[in-house]
Amino acid sequence: KNLQKMLIRGRRPLCLSHQSIRAAACSRLWSRRNAREASSSTQSSFLHQPTPPRQHQFDLLRSLGIYLELSKSKLSGFVVMTTGAGYMMASGASPLNSVELAAALGGTFLCAASANSFNQVLEIPRDALMKRTAKRPLPSGRIGKEHAVCWASATGVAGVAALCAGTNLTTAALGAATIGLYTMVYTPLKVVSPINTWVGAVVGAIPPVMGWTAGGGPLLAPEVLAMSGALFLWQIPHFMALAWMYRADYAQGGYRMVPLTDPTGERTSAICLEYSGYLALLPFVCWGAGVTSCMFAVESLAFNGAMLHASARFASDSQRGTPHARRLFLASLLYLPLFFGFMLLHQRPPAHVAAATALEADNADVAEEGAIATAGPRERVLERGRKMCIHEQIQNNKTLCPVAIADELVSSAQVTAISSAVQKQSQQ
Repeated sequence: KNLQKMLIRGRRPLCLSHQSIRAAACSRLWSRRNAREASSSTQSSFLHQPTPPRQHQFDLLRSLGIYLELSKSKLSGFVVMTTGAGYMMASGASPLNSVELAAALGGTFLCAASANSFNQVLEIPRDALMKRTAKRPLPSGRIGKEHAVCWASATGVAGVAALCAGTNLTTAALGAATIGLYTMVYTPLKVVSPINTWVGAVVGAIPPVMGWTAGGGPLLAPEVLAMSGALFLWQIPHFMALAWMYRADYAQGGYRMVPLTDPTGERTSAICLEYSGYLALLPFVCWGAGVTSCMFAVESLAFNGAMLHASARFASDSQRGTPHARRLFLASLLYLPLFFGFMLLHQRPPAHVAAATALEADNADVAEEGAIATAGPRERVLERGRKMCIHEQIQNNKTLCPVAIADELVSSAQVTAISSAVQKQSQQ
């Protein structure tokens, strides 16, 4: 103890024996101090053990993100938009059935998610070779193949079941056909022939028909041809532009696309311009078939002109660089919502809705104000728009109204055609 006090006070030992004693005492003090620190650290580590890190498979947010990537949620959401447009076309001015609409939209999304997931399962080796798709969940190893197959199967069964329970069997059959055609026909054909783009466009044209049948519309109707035809024609320039932008990636993955056999891009751009022209004619066909009023054809000149301009710039450029293809691709993304939006705005009552309305009018005498008050939200918006529209103010004047003039021309052309046919039959 005296030696310890002496060491603490800093007094120097007077001989070598004292120095050896001092060194031995210091070593004992340091050993005891280290022992106490080790004991305290052991107790604290025992009492405060760190929580083990959460495993990735139990991270719900991360799993949800992977599922959305497998489902291509943005593309599936775009598909659902066309289904909603088809449902609103079928319902006409009648109030929307929220439960039926939710079943149609949810079931369509699940069917699209299933088809996209199966597509990625089948294309794992090829996706790993492409820069654009190498970071997808399956090629990057963030999810196993068996897990992805289970997800695709579950969403497919749930989607068809939702359509069957919430809408009707026709819509459910169309949903199942979409999954089957996309998985077993379109996906394998991508490495066989460039015609896969047109086959995929047929599959992609089904969702608006699902919305139409879910809303009670008949499968054979001019509205079905108008909506499915629009989506089919739209997909050709949309995906041709995309394939031209990523043609090197598609070649790396071993896919058979038109741009890969078209080094100058002349044929690719010509196809884009051709189908953009068909799209520009479609609103006039809708007017002639009685699906919409002629104002749809008039107003479509704006967005169809933009689409044609983008396609023409892509075709006229000798180099056909990626920026021109990207402009066409972006223009096509804006085109489809505008097309369906104006089509709904100028829609004429479908035949099955008009027949049901006439039957109700025969059975009950409903006042005009009451009919407007009980109409759906879309019809109320249209009614207010008619009151503010200049065209509606001049509609009674047959010499000024473009719609009245166009309808009169169509009626006179029909009468002329019928009369000429009757004269030919009488002469024979």
